Amino acid sequence: MSDTASTITFNFDTVKSGIQSVLAIFTDNLTVANIAAVLGIVIAACLTLYLFYWGARKGIAMLQSAFAGHGFHV
Repeated sequence: MSDTASTITFNFDTVKSGIQSVLAIFTDNLTVANIAAVLGIVIAACLTLYLFYWGARKGIAMLQSAFAGHGFHV
């Protein structure tokens, strides 16, 4: 066996320029209006999911109560 060591060179300048170009794309498109739109969509989605969850639990409880002979209670 040979005792030769192979060296691997890595060019960090290309990595740095790649990260800088990606960050530049994000910061160029980042505005207050975009942030507000994203927050609005997230809040609306969370509220919708919560109300759906609450309504589903209420509906299941009403059905269970009706089949148990207690009648419908809203």
